[in-house]
Amino acid sequence: MKKIFTPLTDEYLKSLEGMQHAATDDYFYTRLKAKMERNLAQQGWGFKLKPVWVIGSLVCLLALNGFMLTQQYKIKQSTNNKTSPLQNFATAYDQTILSSY
Repeated sequence: MKKIFTPLTDEYLKSLEGMQHAATDDYFYTRLKAKMERNLAQQGWGFKLKPVWVIGSLVCLLALNGFMLTQQYKIKQSTNNKTSPLQNFATAYDQTILSSY
């Protein structure tokens, strides 16, 4: 296979001949690592999210939810037995209807 070079390609290749790898100062990475570790140590959470706190909070919320559901079920059972459908509808929307029965 015959390689064809143009003057522009030759110019680019000649400009790349004198390139050297980029270098850093001595101990640059050591100083960078120390600075990153210092910043990481300062960025702590104010409240520690330990599994004990998370599980305890979830148990409390589930217990509260269960209690509220049972109370709502008891209220519905007591209102369904004593009132008319129109009063049940009004109760669902926190309204009152005076009955003339």
